[in-house]
Amino acid sequence: MMLRSINDVRIAPAGDSVAYVVSTPSLPKNEHEAALFIVAASGGAPTRLGESIRIFNLPTPRPQLRWSRDASIVSLLAFDNGRPQVFAVPVNGAAPKVLTRAPEGVFAYEWAPDGKSLAYITRDPMPAEEERQRQDRSFVIRADAPDRATRLMVQRLDASTPRALTPSSQYVDALSWSPDSREIAYSAAPRSGFTAAYDARLFAVTVDAGAQRTIVDRPGMNTGPRYSPDGRQIAFISTTGRNDVMATRSLTFVPAAGGTPRTFMLDDAWVNEYEWARDGRSIYLQANDGTFGRAQHMFEQPVVRLTVADGRVERLGTGPTVAFSISVSDEGPRVAYKSVDARTMGEVAIMDVASGRVTTLTDVNPELRAFAPGELKPITWRSFDGMEIWGLLLTPSGVPAGRRLPTLVYVHGGPGGGFTYGLFPQFMHLVPQVDPYPTAAMAGLGYAVLFPMPRGGAGYGEAGQRAIVNAWGEGDYQDIIAGVDHLIAQGIADPDRLGVMGASYGGYMTNWIVTQTGRFKAASAGASLSDLSDTYYLSEGGEFMVGYFKRPWENRESYAAHSPLTFADRVTTPLLIQHGEADPRVPIAGAWKLYRTLKAMGKTVELEVYPRGGHVLREPMQQREQMRRNVEWFTRWIPIR
Repeated sequence: MMLRSINDVRIAPAGDSVAYVVSTPSLPKNEHEAALFIVAASGGAPTRLGESIRIFNLPTPRPQLRWSRDASIVSLLAFDNGRPQVFAVPVNGAAPKVLTRAPEGVFAYEWAPDGKSLAYITRDPMPAEEERQRQDRSFVIRADAPDRATRLMVQRLDASTPRALTPSSQYVDALSWSPDSREIAYSAAPRSGFTAAYDARLFAVTVDAGAQRTIVDRPGMNTGPRYSPDGRQIAFISTTGRNDVMATRSLTFVPAAGGTPRTFMLDDAWVNEYEWARDGRSIYLQANDGTFGRAQHMFEQPVVRLTVADGRVERLGTGPTVAFSISVSDEGPRVAYKSVDARTMGEVAIMDVASGRVTTLTDVNPELRAFAPGELKPITWRSFDGMEIWGLLLTPSGVPAGRRLPTLVYVHGGPGGGFTYGLFPQFMHLVPQVDPYPTAAMAGLGYAVLFPMPRGGAGYGEAGQRAIVNAWGEGDYQDIIAGVDHLIAQGIADPDRLGVMGASYGGYMTNWIVTQTGRFKAASAGASLSDLSDTYYLSEGGEFMVGYFKRPWENRESYAAHSPLTFADRVTTPLLIQHGEADPRVPIAGAWKLYRTLKAMGKTVELEVYPRGGHVLREPMQQREQMRRNVEWFTRWIPIR
């Protein structure tokens, strides 16, 4: 909990300096504190700016660093009267200035290319009647009542009153200015909620007249538009007409005037971030799975350059790394990003595209050099049907060859998630302390940790994700067990000292595993599912289950057959259940169901409920307690010797 994390990176237009934000957990304040720095692209000591402001860092989303065209200002989101607003932080060290006063705060924003205006996304203010009802406590929550709209606003920097450019019937989630500052492209859905992104369409609106037009109107996800530098094309991320959580999220182009979208599949890659090159001929992106994320490379997320004219793609840089928060300079070009190697928390790196040379600019956790963080490397094995399965293996530093190790299996979330390199291999793209399992500390105590990537998750393309449709706990379970058997056969894992852990889908799989076998001596399940029908009926993302199992009344037998609760009587493994009290994604009801069932059956089980906790825990004190308890739980049941 003393480790720092870089959670936003932005290169200056000229490519001569880089702004970045460092997040540090504060146990006394019980919050993640953020600090803004600027460092020269050539290296050297960083300069801290904006010390008087409280940067938006909860710990997500990013503070959204942006540079003014003349590079005299870095802007970002920081708190003003308890709400995130856009602040301008002068590079010369002058006092920061708040630029927006949105009553509900700013969610996302962009500078106009001419530097005269800001566009931002905010929620409509609370109606006076609702405010009155909340004050006199007569307010009632009504099921399926629409949320207040998220609107696209534009504000000139001459202190003019902000203007709404979108109607209350739209929920805007992303925006992009045209190069001439006359129009804004944006993505919006007709509703809010967990799956709203799969109903998002692309629109454009003129800034002066407010005239709106539709650019892309088709089913599925169409989000994150970005104008090309010449204004002729708009890039966006799309599921190519499919409303499906397992559909590939591809980089897509459409003429700015409207027309037929053109999709670059990149062999099932899920594009997460992208930036246009200044000349408009190429795009720099970061993705998981697909062309550069298969086999031993599935734990990497390198910077990739796509040539717009012919769709040719090439990986930039060498060596296993994970790139997050990428940005591209206007000149050079240079690409800056957070670069995560196997046993690090990540550093700011800058790449000269012409030469491919990468320079690390920061050293945010020098204390790590005093520790032995273990060795993390890819491994592979064959599953029951011959399918090649991959995973990461973390082993303690300095272990003599031939010694069998107590081994913990860590199952990722999703199911469509996965692991990358880094000290917290599931959350290196976030403030990573949200990971409930401190695997580096566990390796420091003498445990090996297996991070399997079973079918159903990232790394095997869309077909691999669909391999567990109506089949959770079948092939994916056997993939994991085959990995354990491989480590035992290799003389690495001690078959009498095995543990299993995971959260979300990983928590489901942990619960499932202990109902199918007694070979694990301890288990810890976080934010876990035990009765699959609960997820449909009670979760914010209930429709998520339909893609896998249909609706409960349409597939009753399968819901029961794949629910750990159905087989609770088989459990012999001591089980620790950890759950956030206010988890909207995986309701706590399932944790109580499994706990009370196992307790009534006389099984060894403990349940810990984290007040105010959601699907992940965001308060440092709770994060530390959760990690501490997991270490305590496994050392209690699985001796290190």
